[in-house]
Amino acid sequence: MSLYQSILERACGVEHDTLQQAVQLMRSLGDQAGEAEALGSFVAGPRALARFAADAAINTDDHPVVAYRAPRITYAPDSLPRDRLVALLGQLGVADGEWLEPPADASWWPRLAAYRQARDQFIDLGRGVQPSADVRQMLQQVGGPLLAVLRTSPDFRPTYDPLRRMAGALARLDKPGAQALLTELAQLQPARQEAAEALRAWAGPAR
Repeated sequence: MSLYQSILERACGVEHDTLQQAVQLMRSLGDQAGEAEALGSFVAGPRALARFAADAAINTDDHPVVAYRAPRITYAPDSLPRDRLVALLGQLGVADGEWLEPPADASWWPRLAAYRQARDQFIDLGRGVQPSADVRQMLQQVGGPLLAVLRTSPDFRPTYDPLRRMAGALARLDKPGAQALLTELAQLQPARQEAAEALRAWAGPAR
């Protein structure tokens, strides 16, 4: 066993115990969305990390590989950071059951896989976004794709929040359009109440 593998296994053992405790707490609270968010944020398991770093030189005080090589990608880059991130995600992965004990609910693994797919779709979408101060232009550019990400995984909160904020900004210009967007958000993610609460506030007190 290499020195790297030994260090990696010890580090992953600590992380595994901590992660297992956190997941058990979320399961006891019934927070499946939080569980998906926590586990779906991992991009690599121990085996993928071992493969990724198998031929890498070990960085030590008397052999500071990172300190000497890192500036090269900053001052003489051969690619964009967003493209390197997508390429990295394509090389890594987490096998089912690698980080934690399987839950009793058999539908959990497909749910987690959907979250990871939504995460990758979201990152890929962000590569081509052109920022605009005009909310209508932004919605024309990203509204449909972000809703598609949310349909892939309703647990994926980073998609819900910007759409909700854009609906609030759109309400000043196109209230029916904003209501339609909030209605779709409420239908896609009924566990989150922000969109439904905004719709009720706009509707006014019941008579």
